[in-house]
Formats: sequence, structure tokens, C-alpha cells
Amino acid sequence: MLVKLTKVLLSLFLCCISSHISAQQYSYVQYNADSGAPFDKVSTVLQDQDGFVWIGSQNGLYRFDGSNFDVYSMHTKSQFIHQIHKREDQLLFVNDMGIYQIDDLLKQPKVTTLLEGTINETNGLPFYPNDFALGKDQDIWLAQSNHSVGRLQEGDFKTYRFSKTIKAQKLAIHKDSEGGIWVLSPLDGLFYYDKTTNTFEKKLNIKNGKTLLIHKDQLLVGSDALHVYTIRENKLQAEKTIELDDDQITAMYTDQNDRFIIGTGKGKLFIISDLNDPPQTVYGANEAHRVEELDFGYIHEIYVTKDSVSNNDKLWIGSETGLWLLQQQFFKTVKNLPLNNPISIAIGNEGKAWAPINYLYEISPDEDEFTAEPIFDNLQASAVAQDKAGFLWVTTSTPQVELLKYANNKIVKRYDDFHDRGEAIFNLYPDSEGNLWFCQAPLNKPIIGIAKINATGEIKYYDETKGFSSRVLAIKESALGEIYAVGIGEKSYLYRFDPEQDLFVNLSPALPFKAILNFEAHDLTIDDRGIVWLATTDGLLRYDAEKITLIQNDILGQEEVRGVAHYSNNNVWISTATKGLVFHQQNASTVLGEIEGLPAVISAYRCITTDAQGRLWAGTAEGLVYSRISAATLPYSNSPRIRKIMIDQSEFTKGFEEVLELKESQELNLHLTNLSFPAKNVQYQFRLLPKEDRQVMLEEQLWQSNGNNNILSLPQIETGDYYLELRARQPGGYQWSKPLEIPINIFLPWYVQTWFVYSSIALLLLLISYYFRFYVKQRFSRLQQVLKYSNEKLALKEAQLNLKIQEYREQQEELDNANSNIHTLELFIKEIPKKASWNDIITAMGKAVTQSLEINAFEIAFKEKNEIIHKGYSDQERSGYTFRSKAFNPKNSLTCWAMANNQEVLINDFKKEHMIYIGEKAAYRFSSLLFIPFKLENDQPVVLCAYSIKRDQFDHNDLVMFRILAQFIYFSIREEITKKV
Repeated sequence: MLVKLTKVLLSLFLCCISSHISAQQYSYVQYNADSGAPFDKVSTVLQDQDGFVWIGSQNGLYRFDGSNFDVYSMHTKSQFIHQIHKREDQLLFVNDMGIYQIDDLLKQPKVTTLLEGTINETNGLPFYPNDFALGKDQDIWLAQSNHSVGRLQEGDFKTYRFSKTIKAQKLAIHKDSEGGIWVLSPLDGLFYYDKTTNTFEKKLNIKNGKTLLIHKDQLLVGSDALHVYTIRENKLQAEKTIELDDDQITAMYTDQNDRFIIGTGKGKLFIISDLNDPPQTVYGANEAHRVEELDFGYIHEIYVTKDSVSNNDKLWIGSETGLWLLQQQFFKTVKNLPLNNPISIAIGNEGKAWAPINYLYEISPDEDEFTAEPIFDNLQASAVAQDKAGFLWVTTSTPQVELLKYANNKIVKRYDDFHDRGEAIFNLYPDSEGNLWFCQAPLNKPIIGIAKINATGEIKYYDETKGFSSRVLAIKESALGEIYAVGIGEKSYLYRFDPEQDLFVNLSPALPFKAILNFEAHDLTIDDRGIVWLATTDGLLRYDAEKITLIQNDILGQEEVRGVAHYSNNNVWISTATKGLVFHQQNASTVLGEIEGLPAVISAYRCITTDAQGRLWAGTAEGLVYSRISAATLPYSNSPRIRKIMIDQSEFTKGFEEVLELKESQELNLHLTNLSFPAKNVQYQFRLLPKEDRQVMLEEQLWQSNGNNNILSLPQIETGDYYLELRARQPGGYQWSKPLEIPINIFLPWYVQTWFVYSSIALLLLLISYYFRFYVKQRFSRLQQVLKYSNEKLALKEAQLNLKIQEYREQQEELDNANSNIHTLELFIKEIPKKASWNDIITAMGKAVTQSLEINAFEIAFKEKNEIIHKGYSDQERSGYTFRSKAFNPKNSLTCWAMANNQEVLINDFKKEHMIYIGEKAAYRFSSLLFIPFKLENDQPVVLCAYSIKRDQFDHNDLVMFRILAQFIYFSIREEITKKV
């Protein structure tokens, strides 16, 4: 009868969505090609001793650290990995072509071949193996695709056949606790290896068996039903059969809690905690209010890893749709409780709890979770508490404000004298003396202080006469019996009760900050050291030794905190307005939000507490949650690991031993991982501490955030010895890891070190002295040659000069007889004496310009060294006389062009015509220009220049005139023209 009932329950469970009682909810991550993984179908999963997860897929064997997939089957003949197992400190895996071994797992894993087969059937070699088991005597049993089993022992391989079918069949193979080998054949049933006969003995005639599991003294066969047997001396006794409805069991696993996890061909996954209870279907729930039926597809393998620190099982599912990772979140919601804001929470003495969410709900433990149901005829409640005597106190405001005292679910006392005083009573707190303190909201007039009902049932009010100057929002008692209250106002937010005087003393120190707006203290808790923690509109405050401090770090600051609770180890939990729940230990904080199972990050006021088992209870805007395990402390995250070290663009990971050395100018890039699953949103922090300052640094000082970027870049660190400390924080209810410490030595390159610089300078000075010595000697010899050449040239010039003088005298006679009618020439010539100096020439130019109507300026241009120098006279200058000097360049100066080319230049429109000779220049104040190049008797080239501001002022006759004038100057002057002249 029990078997039939179980069949019906399981069939219904797999065909439709079950009730909330028979379901397990897990957060999940799927890895396949769509999410960036290098595979789509996964056959097998295993975690090694170092924490890496090995994944066998249709595309190869990969080692997974939570973020990166490193392939380890590149050099095997087949990439289709079927199974992987541990053997001591090694891993073994099979693919289509053979079996392989992985060594050196803790450093650099290396794959070696144990035995490879062929595509042809041979008794001495494997034939398409697809599963294996490790025997008791280091032998390896291979399930093969030709419906046979192979045994590899001490290098010899032997084949055991089960039937002569030509159909490819996958055999399931398993080892029992005694080392016995069991094989499940889909065609022929279940077999056991008999050592005495060296054959396989048939134990069950069962058809269509897909998977086999042996756990302790139980053997489970998965087919279109779940068959459970008990093993006694290699004999099987049927225990139970659970039929499936149009489905087949394809994978099974047993976790450390002896639960059976079952997967099917249609992608169903369920958990059986007890074979006599209905199974629980596994659903996905990445958000507290969202439950999904997961599409696993055909499930090949189930594997479970356990986080010993957080006591959290991780379910790995290898299937046709990839690799799935499932795990329960840190927080769970209470079943059957409305998804609304709880007003308060009361923890009872016998494991129960109560929460008013419009109605009053009683919360009771139900196996590994909690279930709620409304009580007291749907009483609308606003606050609840249980005193030390076990009485339950409940407040209501419907139809009027009342405080009700319950015993055994019956009202034993009713207090209804508060309606005229104010609105609902929103906070109840029973102390160790049997008093019940309560806070009430105002109605038409303000309420000052707080009230209590003492152990005898008498109501007493504490107002202005008892030390209060504002309304009280919360009251708590310390482990030493001291009672503190908090309320409203910057000068009236903290009080302590004085039992001898029966009044409250205002302790409120001045705030160490400027309050944002309408300062209030919503809640408080007093830890075992006597430190008072206050949840306020402006953050978490710490009151100790009459000093108030605002807690500030990378998470907490001057932002609203709505509730606070502590544990006996003095760790503190805070419920915030917008960030979720925060765990605070010393000065480090860890935030937990929706990823950890909160239905909302908006917290309820004064709704956070702990129970006797260490669970944390907290109210949010969308429901009440509790921690799955004790929240007295959070487990540490895994410390970061160095995956790759890059210095500039070169990798130095393999060469890194103890101290990392690099040059001051080099950039360091560290690629990090921390072996967390899943690794999305892992946060990293670092600090670089000088070696000499490391011991004096405070624990939480100088940490810098690298966000969720797993590549840390440190460009151009100054010279010195350092310790680089790295830490990680993974999501899911973990705090910062212990830091990874890396010694770093930053040194100067040899070519910028002091000894090299000084040596280089000395060598350079030596070379310079040698060069100058050689250069001076060569230069002196060269100057002697130049002097000799100059003397020879001077003699030649003297002869030429004498000849020119003779020619001048002849031309002088001809000019004296000439009768020129050119007035300007006449004026100029009149002013030049026969033995003229250059000053006489320039003076004559000035007189000619002042008396001429056409010419505005005369200049003589000559070259001295690498400069072109102009001297003359212009009526455009204030002083009249001109002197200009600039670099000699025939490309941008008409004077230089005429001298260099020894050609006359006649321009009547500078803007249009100057680019015939030189490059384009800006507008010039003279429009007409005339340049006559000639040489003096000493062969010094000069240029006679005439200018007019008007256009079209010079013609061919003027050109002839100025030629004559140039000749006249030639014959008149005896000295070389220079700057000094």
C-alpha cells in the first residue's frame, strides 16, 4: 500500500507544479556557449583538492576557476569527455579513444596517456569507452560502447562481453563500499564481478536501466522507475520501486546528508531526503519572489560540492543544455507569509516567532524551514512581544488602541486606556524584571517619553517629569541589565534608565556631523562590552565612554539606518534604508542584498533580531527573511589567487617564486581569481605598503577598490621594497577574505643607477677633452692654409683694384663731359664728393629723396657674414635714415635675390609681381621697387635700391639712370661698406 501511495505522489509531483511544501528553491547559474563558455553539452563534473572544478564536455576537458575555462585535452585524440574520477592526488578521465591521467594538480596539471584504443574492436585495446570505475586494487574498469567492459590492470587490458548485440549501448558501472564492481546493462540487467570465476554474474533481470548508484548498503537503479535495493553479501533485496510517468531517471547522486538527488531525461531534478516521503522538486529562484522551472534538458550527471565554511551545498548539473550551478541563498523567506512590510518581529522561547503584517502570524519550524499561519481569529496587530514568563503581548488599533496579554492562545488581560493618548502602539519590549515597555505614536498632540506595564500589571508613564524631552522610538536592555532608550532630536536622542531614581538620564552627546534633516534614532542595541549602537536617520552611531562616533567605511556612511542587532561576539547587523542588510565586524562591513536572498533592499524599521540558534531575522519592504545558518559571523571569502603576471607586455607567471622584481618604469598587471562559484560580482581590493611601514598600518586602512575587475594594474611604482596585499569578497554572504601578500622589489634599471651615470659622465668628459685636443690641432692647421690663401687673393684683388681705378678715371672723364637731363641723378651726383665716403653716399641719398617727387627711399644693401644689411634714407621714417639687418635668404628677399643672381629687378606692383622672384609675402608699404646689383672695387657685392610708394613709377629709362648711378657710386667710393661705416 505504501509503495502504491509513493508512486502516485511522485507521478503527480513530476507531472505538475507541486505545492510549496514539496519544493526546494535554489539560485542558479547556467554555463554554455550563450553565456561565454566553450561548450554546450556537459557529461561530467568533479572538483579537485585545490578547489578547481573540472568539466568534461563534448568539446573537451576544462578546468574552471569560476571565471576562466582552461582546456586540458588539446593533445588527446578525442575531445568528447565522458567521465572523470579522482585517484589519490591524480585525476583520471575517459574520452572516445581511451583513458588519461592528470598529475601535478597543485602546480601545473599535466595530461598523460594511460591507454588509447582504436576505431576497430580489439580485445587488447579499449573501444569507445564512455564510463569507468576504479577498482580496489588500482585496476580500472571501463564501460565500452560495444556492450562490453574492459579491465586495465598493471598494463594489461582484458575485455568482458555481456551480449552479442550490435547496438551501441552505454553501460553504467559503479563500485560498492567493499570494492565490488557492478555493471548495469540496458539490455541484460544488473551484473556483479565475481573474482573467483573472473566473470560477471547476473544479479537482476531489469530492462532499460540508465543509471546506477550505490550508497552504503543501498543500491539504486534508475530506469523508467526508481528501484531501491539493499545489498547484503553481494545479494540484493528489493526495498522499494517508485514509478515515473513517461520519463526516465538518467542521473543520481548522494550528498553528505544522505539525500538522493535525482535527474531525468526530460530535465526534471528532485531531492529525496527520505524514501518514505514525497520527493521535492528543485526550482530556480534567483529572486525571492520569482520561482522558475529550470530547463535542464537531458541530465547526464549530478555532482555536489560542499562549502565547509558556509555549510552550503552546491549542485552541479551536467546536461544537454550545458553546466548548471545551483545553491541555496543565505536568506530564506518564511512560507505562507504575506510579501509585505512586517511591523515588528518577536522571537519566542520555544523556537517560534511572531510577526504582525496587518494580521498577526505565528511562525513555526518545519524541517529545515519556517512556515507561518495567522492566529487569534485574524487579529489585526501592530506590535508583538513575548515576556520572560512566556506571555504573548499583542497590540491592536482596531477598533481601538489596545494592548492584549495572551496565555495559551487566550486573552488573560486587556489594556484599553491608550486611545485618547495617541495612535497605535508600534514597539513592545519586555525586560528582565518582568516589565513591558511600549512606544506609542501621537495623534492630535505630541507624546513625550515612554510607558511600561510592570510585573503587577500597573501602567506607568515616563514623560518630562522622568527626564524625557522627546518621544521614544525604541528601548533595549543590555546583558548587564542597563536599559537605554532612543528618540527624536539632536539633543535628546539617547537616554539611560536610572532605576534608583526611577527616571531617565539624557546622555545625548553633540553629533560629530551636521544632521541632514530631522534627526531621529530609530533603534539601538547594546553589545556585551556595553557599547551602544544606534540606528539613526544619519547612519550607524557608536556610543562608548560618553563619546559618539559615526561609522564610516566603503559601505556605511551618513545614510539612514533603520534597525540594529548584535551577537555575543560583538559583531553587529544593520538594516538600512536602501542597501539591504550590513554585517559589521570591527571596522569592516559586508552588504547583503537580493543576490543573498533578500526580497527587497529596503528594510523595515526596528525589525531585526536573532534567535537562539544564531539565525538572523529581518524585515524588508517585501517580506520577512531569516538566515539559513547562524549569522553570528560571516564566512571569509576565498583569498585571491594569481592567475597571470604581466610586466609590460610580457608574462612572468612561471618565473615568479617569492619576490616579484620589476623596474621602476615598468607596468605591473595581475590577473586574479579567487575560486568562487559563481564568480560574478566578486569584488577586489588592494593596498601597496612600503616594507618599513607595513607593521604600523591599521587593519582597515589604505585599502583601494578595484571593483569587480579581476585585472589589477599598477603603473610605474617608485623604487623601493613593498608588500602588495590583495583581498576578495564573493557574493552570497561572505566577508572580505584574508589578504594575499606579495613581496615586490622595484629597482632602477642599470643604465639610470648612480654608478652608471657617474661613470658615463667621466667617460664623456674624457672623450670631449680628447676631441677638443684633436680639433684644435686640426683647426690651427686649417687656419694657416686659409691665411695663405687669403694673402694670395688679396694681392690679386689689389691688382684688380688698380685696374678698376684706371677704368674709373677713364669713365670719370666721360661722365664729366656728359650732359644728363635727369634731375634726380643730377641731385644725387651733386651731393657726392669725388673722394666720397659711405656717409656721403647716404647723405646724398637723403637730399635726393627729399627733392624728388617720385622716389621715396634710397638704400645700399650689402652682405656681411650671413646677413643682408640695408642703409639709406626714406621719407617714410621719422629720422629719415634707415638701417635694416636680417638673415640672407634669396627665397624671401628681393634684395638677396638680385645679389645672389646678379640680376636687376624692376617691380611696379609689389603685390602682383614679387612672387616672380620670391615666395609669397604680406603686403609691403612700397609698390614700386628697383634693385641694381653691382660690386665695389674690393669685389664686395652691393645692391642699389630705390623705392616708391606709388605703383608704376619706374620704367626702362629709370633703369638706365640707376645703372649710371650705380657706376657713379662704384667710382666714387674707396672704402668697403660695413655695419660700422
